[in-house]
Amino acid sequence: MATTIGAATDLKTRKIYNWLTFPSAFLGIGLNAYLGGIEGFKDAGLGWALATLLMIFPNPGKRMHFGDVKMMAAVGAFLGPIKLLLVMFYFSLLYGLVAVIFMVRAIPPDQYKAFWLAFTSMGAGVDLSATVDMTDVRAAGKRMIPLGPIIAVGTILGIVLAKPTMHFMGFNWYQ
Repeated sequence: MATTIGAATDLKTRKIYNWLTFPSAFLGIGLNAYLGGIEGFKDAGLGWALATLLMIFPNPGKRMHFGDVKMMAAVGAFLGPIKLLLVMFYFSLLYGLVAVIFMVRAIPPDQYKAFWLAFTSMGAGVDLSATVDMTDVRAAGKRMIPLGPIIAVGTILGIVLAKPTMHFMGFNWYQ
């Protein structure tokens, strides 16, 4: 629920507010402590700390505000470190997909073929980049992507697909 509200506010205002993230994190830690005792408290704290470190580590500066970090930390407080890593896996995949879509949409339609040839020839040692106008693509690369919706969808996927994903990756111990 909190990630959905965070996604909506991020799309509308480009902010995820503290009034949402801090109470969500405290609620996650409190619920885990209540339901799991000291072990639940430890898992929640570790999930919160791991999420904070993973989201701060890239340090994109002005490209990301810290509401996204705090929202992912709240997710970590609710889910603990193992499920948080699954959420981060799906978040990373979705973020990459969204970034590619932003970049492809920035390519002028009359340059699709030239861009594709330049892209596919990179490994062959042929430089065709001079045939492509990269101005719009570079501008798209500097555009801020709202992370709230990506966090929300990544959280849902991480929860719903936890067991099949872990088993697919060979972690058969995961229940």
